[in-house]
Amino acid sequence: MTMFEILIQEMKLRNFSSKTIDVYLYYNKEFLQFCQKSPRDISHKDIRIYLLHLITRQYSSSTINLAHNALNFYYGKILQKSVDRISFQKKEQRIKQIASVDEIQRMHFALKNPKHKLILSLLYATGVRVSELVCIKIKDIDLERKLLCVRQGKGKKDRYTILSNAVIDEMKNYLRTRPDKSPYLFASSGGHISPRTVEEVITQACTEAQIQKKITPHSLRHSFATHHMEAGTKTEYIQQMLGHTDIRTTRGYEQIVTSHLEKIKSPHDNFII
Repeated sequence: MTMFEILIQEMKLRNFSSKTIDVYLYYNKEFLQFCQKSPRDISHKDIRIYLLHLITRQYSSSTINLAHNALNFYYGKILQKSVDRISFQKKEQRIKQIASVDEIQRMHFALKNPKHKLILSLLYATGVRVSELVCIKIKDIDLERKLLCVRQGKGKKDRYTILSNAVIDEMKNYLRTRPDKSPYLFASSGGHISPRTVEEVITQACTEAQIQKKITPHSLRHSFATHHMEAGTKTEYIQQMLGHTDIRTTRGYEQIVTSHLEKIKSPHDNFII
């Protein structure tokens, strides 16, 4: 049995996603290269030194905590070592980048390819993650009920989110002219398009629309949530559409909502200049 075979087996038994398996393997391999030790010789101190090393390299708290989880799982849960006494990093509170409705419209107008237009529209109209968008199948789309079934999203969960009337019209036109008979909405050779393709479409839209903000597919998900919150949609409904397990994650969008601030008059306006 290879060094990490038992780690891979345990992750598969727990039904970890392939992405999580890859990430956990990456950090465990990098950690051993850093320590130059075998797993049986690893101590609590070694993990502490490695995490401090990541901090000095200015990794984000999310990345450091991910590496911490990967090591805790292998050495704590599998090898039964006492390594869980190190505190996790407090996450930085950063305001998420969002696009305004006007900016999204400009991006949409700038794209000429109907497939690319639909990719942009679906990201904003449904709030799906890019990894979920590329896996959408025709059978997951309910045009009558204006719903999209997101199958096995993050956390291996199915959920429903909404479709707008405008995106339904776009989709109908796209499906009428789409020559491919693939079960995937956005087909490619051997399956569906890649997340990288979607990222390139959004980057192109920003460039063509001359938008200076760094808008990504995930920014459009943030925009979906923030604009719903500004419109008064119940937080529980937004949570359901986004697929958040913890409502506190959804409430994090409250810090982005600025509509109430825009109505407040600054005392500086009373100055006579």
